[in-house]
Amino acid sequence: MKKICCLLALAVLFAGNLFAFSFGAVDLMFGSGYVWYGQDSARNKNNSLSDPGQILLTTGATYKFKIAEPVYLCMGAESAFDFRWADGNYVHRIDFAALLGLQFYVVKGLVLGVDYALGWRTDFYEIDGHSNKTATDWGNGFKFSLAYDFFYQSEKIVRPLAGIAWRRMPRGGGADNILLVFLKLTIQ
Repeated sequence: MKKICCLLALAVLFAGNLFAFSFGAVDLMFGSGYVWYGQDSARNKNNSLSDPGQILLTTGATYKFKIAEPVYLCMGAESAFDFRWADGNYVHRIDFAALLGLQFYVVKGLVLGVDYALGWRTDFYEIDGHSNKTATDWGNGFKFSLAYDFFYQSEKIVRPLAGIAWRRMPRGGGADNILLVFLKLTIQ
């Protein structure tokens, strides 16, 4: 409960800064990648699908507040949608994480990001006529990202970024590792 209250307090502070200051920006992220599930039950469900089709989509939004010229304090959320199916069976997972961290513009447009992640995953599945919905416990993790801002320090209102990220989300009984390739639009 304490974690949720802290995140809500930070959200209110960031929302106030969004309207009060002109040195903030919003990132909108879309991407794809791969997930390694740490829980035996998740891996067993995946293995029960023979030769599955799969798609993993990620999306997210972040508000960035400039602390100093190369450093931004960031707060946002992202979701990963992992859909697997085969022979009328399916395993669909939705992973959600609230993020709080820092972004550093290191060299020209090269951006390093470090985030604290708080979230959970919900699984929807139907295997051999048995369907159910389960949710994991809340987990605390982290996210590291590396991106390139193609128009860093330009006067453009919308700037594209491309990058990669790794998010590790420990949850009771295991930790999920999500590797992402993404495109972002920074709106400033």
